[in-house]
Amino acid sequence: MVLAGRFICSITGIDCMGGFHPSLDAILEGLGYAAPPIMALLFILDDEVVKLSPHARAIRDVEDEELRSFFYGMSPWQFILMVAASSVGEELFYRAAVQGALADIFLRGTELVSDARGMAALTGVLPPFVPFAQAFAAVITAALTSSLYYVAASPKDPTYVVAPVQRSGSAREDLKKLFAAWYERRQMKKIYSPLLEGILALYLGFEWIETNNILAPIITHGIYSAVILGHGLWKIHDHRRRLRQRIQQLKSEGKNSTKL
Repeated sequence: MVLAGRFICSITGIDCMGGFHPSLDAILEGLGYAAPPIMALLFILDDEVVKLSPHARAIRDVEDEELRSFFYGMSPWQFILMVAASSVGEELFYRAAVQGALADIFLRGTELVSDARGMAALTGVLPPFVPFAQAFAAVITAALTSSLYYVAASPKDPTYVVAPVQRSGSAREDLKKLFAAWYERRQMKKIYSPLLEGILALYLGFEWIETNNILAPIITHGIYSAVILGHGLWKIHDHRRRLRQRIQQLKSEGKNSTKL
């Protein structure tokens, strides 16, 4: 992604580093901007909220599926390396290259109508031009991020579903309800998976506009990913630990009942 970002920047003639400048202010801003999305998502992923809201359930299913398919089983150093690499690579590509290139294109479009007269001068108030160029570029970049994530990571519908044959009418109705609930959750996962990425991309895009230093969104992205993914991995590990304890307890109770 970094190489692709450099290629885009070389074509458009913009700074491929996105105004990178190590400073204490950028670090503090990155830490500050990381707090709201982390607190919001941790609240949504809370067990009590998940029990009450099917939307929260779908969001946690999305996070758990991503963790199990990619991050689960990694060593701590591998996890840290992957989070750091993804944070740096995605920010340099989506923010510095894509969003920066779009903003530059919109700003150059303003120069084309700077000498216009009459009705043509009204084009200067449209969002693609100053002062909305940066914000409009952030929105388009977020939409592009969400679309790419939908194409790449959206779960595919199965060709067929295997289910036991039920003779009674009530059993068939129960099976239909279970299948309908499963399909609804699957469709919600298709929606929320790219939606979360799009919202995060929009948030990071506006952060870059405000800070004008790519280091701040890199720190925000890294801390957000580390906390959310780390929390999810801990929940999965804790759930499996309690499941093993429960199995051992049932086995011991079965042995005791057999002896009696």
